[in-house]
Amino acid sequence: MKPVLKVLACLAVLVGLGAFAVSQLELDYRLDAFLPAPADPEQALVVDQISAGPGGRIILAAVSGGDSEQRIAFSRQLATAWRQLDDVVRVDNGEFQLDPTTERRLMQARFLLLPDIDQRLGDQALAETLADRVSDLALGGRQVEELIRRDPLGMLPELAARLSPIEGTAQHDGVWLDSDGERALLTVISAWPPFAIAEQTRLVDELQASFAELPDSSGLELTLGGAPVIAADSAQRSRSDAMTLSLLGSGFLLLVLSLAWRSPTLVLAGALPLAAGVVAGLLVTVLAFDQVHGLTLAFGFTLLGVALDYPIHLFGHAGDRRLDVAARSISRPLLLGAASTLIAYLAIWFSTSPGLAQLGAFSAAGLATAALVTLALPALGIQTPPRAPGMVRAWPYLPWLPLVLAILALVSLVSQGEQRWSSDLTRLSPVDSQALADDVELRMAMQTGDVRHMMAVREASLDATLEATEALVERLPEAVANGWLAGWQTPTDLLPSPARQAQRRAAWPDRDTLAERLGEADPRFQPAAFEPFLDDLERLDELDELGPDSWRGTALDLRLGSLLARDGDGWRALILPVGLTDADALGDWLANVDTSARLVDLRATSEAMVTAYRRDAGLSLGIAVALIALLLLVRLGSMRVTAAVLLPPLAAIACTAAIMARVDGGLTIVHLVGLLLAGGIGLDFAIFARTHAGDRRQRARTNRAIGLCCLSSGGVFLILGQSDIGLLRMLGLTVALGILLSWLFAKTCQPPWRHI
Repeated sequence: MKPVLKVLACLAVLVGLGAFAVSQLELDYRLDAFLPAPADPEQALVVDQISAGPGGRIILAAVSGGDSEQRIAFSRQLATAWRQLDDVVRVDNGEFQLDPTTERRLMQARFLLLPDIDQRLGDQALAETLADRVSDLALGGRQVEELIRRDPLGMLPELAARLSPIEGTAQHDGVWLDSDGERALLTVISAWPPFAIAEQTRLVDELQASFAELPDSSGLELTLGGAPVIAADSAQRSRSDAMTLSLLGSGFLLLVLSLAWRSPTLVLAGALPLAAGVVAGLLVTVLAFDQVHGLTLAFGFTLLGVALDYPIHLFGHAGDRRLDVAARSISRPLLLGAASTLIAYLAIWFSTSPGLAQLGAFSAAGLATAALVTLALPALGIQTPPRAPGMVRAWPYLPWLPLVLAILALVSLVSQGEQRWSSDLTRLSPVDSQALADDVELRMAMQTGDVRHMMAVREASLDATLEATEALVERLPEAVANGWLAGWQTPTDLLPSPARQAQRRAAWPDRDTLAERLGEADPRFQPAAFEPFLDDLERLDELDELGPDSWRGTALDLRLGSLLARDGDGWRALILPVGLTDADALGDWLANVDTSARLVDLRATSEAMVTAYRRDAGLSLGIAVALIALLLLVRLGSMRVTAAVLLPPLAAIACTAAIMARVDGGLTIVHLVGLLLAGGIGLDFAIFARTHAGDRRQRARTNRAIGLCCLSSGGVFLILGQSDIGLLRMLGLTVALGILLSWLFAKTCQPPWRHI
């Protein structure tokens, strides 16, 4: 069989294995996949809020354009249309409207949910309340009359207002508007959990399609925000980047190899280690992890640039020799470089971040496979066309230059202090920065805030957690009086403690007593006007105690679940401050109040989380570097030679770190991973540059191969650096710069051949 047919057969087998791996693939686009594993309850809370916090299912919408009356009318039309969608639990636009299931549950539970029962039933309070009902009757129709007969105290509208997804937003003609009155605002609660990315994406598409189908949408513009929209955007961008960058990277490599080798057979053969590496990486990742993040696939194509170095070295060192002879001559430096880089990838694999661990697994498996397949290529009978080794171009021998630049880079890093690090957790999330900016702007328009601060209560049991929450809520008016906040949202609005429920149940008078009070408060109502309300009151003794499952199947279940949840062996309740103006004062006040509650600053906690994670990751990577140095010392057998090999990549890492810290807003864990990858590639350059430095012909071939490796690997990572996703952009630019500097330093540290 001809060599080209053997190559094609091997590629066909790899395509089959790749198809099998893809069939077993379950993609994941969770926003928290690249975040470190939480080390304490507060850090767990941070991850929960980023991935699926209280607004994890809430979609924010704004309608702009047209005039005010057009926007208000269209808001009502749009809300009606969206309520018909199967994936929607609830739509709010400021008008009082509840779905039948939620309204029925609230009507049943209203006697146990509202406080201050004695004050509500006072003579003056009853008279004022019933006077309001008379006004409502004058404005409303039969539906209003039926609601008043069953709820004369207005308890249901009061509960609906208190449980609104957003508070304090301006209204005009009952519809939410922004502060300038230029946009109509709506909220949509998705039926799907935040991690159901496919379903959330479908819902976002349905919302946009429904908007476009309405006849009055001409001249109007829809803006969507919220966690589901960001998650859908992240998934779409991950898929788009994975496809676009893979095509660009593959096209670039094909062009480079075609120009360098000028042989279709060699180009196909050179693709074998790459394809084998990608398939092996995918198989290992699929088997090792339940789900594979979309960004792992986007990163997978970057392995092409690294793995391509191996066949470049093989074909570049062949010259006029047989390929098996060339393979034997490069096997030692190739395997030494691969083993060294493999140590670094394994360090990433053992990261506590699921996303980074997947990247490490993919890279480690792919790298090892590509190296072994490269050394097996001669078995296919491939022959390289004869090529003259070329001339040894003299480069200045300046071993002191990388050392001096590395020292200057370290001085620069030290002088930057803590500014050399970035602890912004959102930079580790695969979300486009513009999508985040749009979401923040929409939240500001709706006056929902960014939910940065929350009061957390933790107790061993559910009842104890609810009672502690109620005890804190009773003290919060002091904080309001001091001007620290305007209000709060608490799970006890929907689930009072059993003791509080019993207290409220007992506070309601019997049917006859309340009927008499209502008659005396406003004689304009007939004695039988409120019979449905009194019937509900009479059934109060039969009403089951409210529990965590009482709101199952309603939109309120999502709200309760986001504020009250199991936390290990206990329970955790969250109280969200509304209109918070002085977090420090509120935190100090909480510390002195007799309660277990703590004010959690999600941003401060996340920054501490990233700092600790970076410290641990730095330690792991430091150990990896030490192991690499030990491996080199054992294999090279000389401290001087080992130092000479390590100097170029280490100097390149130091200089790259200093530059990226200055121009990229501080170093993140992603930059550290990029430095590690660049160091691994640079180490290959240094090892090969030293291995054949004393043989003029081999030296020429080595230099040509190293230059081609720099062009191919650096080019692929530079393409990655053009991604719209910040995480991929940071990684690509860091590695591309590190590769370029590694190549330059390897050349300046290579002694003249006659001195070897």
